Amino acid sequence: MAEKLSPQELVSFREMLMTEVITSEAIINLLDKKGIISKQELMKEMKRVQASMTKAEK
Repeated sequence: MAEKLSPQELVSFREMLMTEVITSEAIINLLDKKGIISKQELMKEMKRVQASMTKAEK
């Protein structure tokens, strides 16, 4: 059975989303800075993944 959380443990959707955005941006910047993947390569892969996910939903 799920454990009930106290109100002090809850975060807003906005806080959770902002944490995810900041984390993703930091990782992307580090990968680009180290020459592991360029931002252009990342955008291409994001579009590919989005297309495959959209196709899977249909």
